[in-house]
Amino acid sequence: MIPRRLQYVIAALVVAILAMGAYLVHLKRKAESISAPPATLALTAPVSGPAEQMTLYVASDGEDSLQPATITSALPGDPGERGRLALHTLAARYLEKDSEHPLGAGADVRDVYLLDPGSAVVNLNGAFAESHRSGIEVEQLTVFSLVLTLKAQLPQLNRVRFLVDGKNRETLAGHIDLTGWYDVALVTEAAKELK
Repeated sequence: MIPRRLQYVIAALVVAILAMGAYLVHLKRKAESISAPPATLALTAPVSGPAEQMTLYVASDGEDSLQPATITSALPGDPGERGRLALHTLAARYLEKDSEHPLGAGADVRDVYLLDPGSAVVNLNGAFAESHRSGIEVEQLTVFSLVLTLKAQLPQLNRVRFLVDGKNRETLAGHIDLTGWYDVALVTEAAKELK
């Protein structure tokens, strides 16, 4: 027979193990609630200044086309910030419920860096690429839309490169190459051939 003292020790250990398991489940749930997915709508910091017209090239999956849309907004004087605001506004439009070219929740443009007046590097957030729908046409429309919208804000722009979370990425969602530079003139010509 097992001594009574040993029975008490074993019972105490079993209770401690169960309590630690319950605490572990509690910590896991708390960690999941803290790292909740980002909001579905991109937020824009208010820009003060005179209102100007901004052209966005909005993609339509149903028509397989890009259509210019002009909006009026206060635009920053810094060209990089102006480009970031335009792409941020475009991403916000794609996040709307009735968008004809929807992006995944939390998709946004973090930064636009101008290396010189003719070269821009666009830094997308991870959600932009991770949640993007896969397919040649869908990915092509997204890239063309971003490049042409940026060109509309920065007329001297000749080439654009994309990063995701500040790092090189092979493709957007499995099809469209993101490793090199996009020639703006070639993108403009290719976009004309869309419906």
